[in-house]
Amino acid sequence: MKEFDDKELNKLSIDELTQLFMDNINEQNLKLIKGIEFLVKEDFNKFKENLNYVIDTNTEVQIKKKFESKIFKSKLMFSKADRLKLFTKINDIKNIGEYLANRMLLYKVVFPDEEFKLQIQSILKSLRTISNDVSDAVKLIGTDLSKAHDICEEIKEERRKMRIEEWKLIKRLYNYDMDYLSRTFLYLKNLIEDIMMLADHIKDFSEYIQFLATKYLIFD
Repeated sequence: MKEFDDKELNKLSIDELTQLFMDNINEQNLKLIKGIEFLVKEDFNKFKENLNYVIDTNTEVQIKKKFESKIFKSKLMFSKADRLKLFTKINDIKNIGEYLANRMLLYKVVFPDEEFKLQIQSILKSLRTISNDVSDAVKLIGTDLSKAHDICEEIKEERRKMRIEEWKLIKRLYNYDMDYLSRTFLYLKNLIEDIMMLADHIKDFSEYIQFLATKYLIFD
C-alpha cells in the first residue's frame, strides 16, 4: 500500500480521517482472511505473501498521527474521548490481525479433510461479512447513526452463527485420530479460536457503535 501524502491528510476532516483509517485497517483484515483461504487451499506461497503484508504494512500509523494531531482542535458531534476510543477499537483490529498472522506463520499445517476445510471457509465467509459491515457502520457514524446501529445488529447475528460453527469445528477436531499434543492439533485449535477472537472484537466494537448511537441519537 502506498504512503499517504501529508498535505492531503491535512485537508481531511476528523470524520474523513476516521473513514480512511477504517478502510485501511479493513483492507488489511481482508488480506488476512484471504491469506487463511490460501492456507486452506494449500497455496503456501500466497498464504505467506498475504500474512506478511498484514505484518509489514504500517501506513495506518500516518493516519493515526494526523487524527491525533487534529482531534483536540476540532469541534465534534461526539466527545473527543468517544472519538479516541472509537479510533483505538479500529486500531485493535490491526493489532489482532497482526498477532494472528505472526502465529499462523509459525508452522506449515495441512488440513485433515475436505469437510474441515469447508467449515473453516464458512466461518471465514462470515468474518469477511462482519469486517465489511463494521467498516460500513463506522462510515455512517457522522451521517446516519440509526443505520449504523442496524448494521451492528446484523454483525451480532452473523457472529452468533459463527459461534455455532466454531463448536462444530472444535468437536470435529477433537474426534480426529491424532495425539492431543500434536502440532497440527494445536495449530488448528488455535486457528479456530483466533478467528473467533477477531470476530468477537468486531462484535464488541459493533456494540460500542450501538452505544454511541443510543447516546447521541437522544439529541436528534
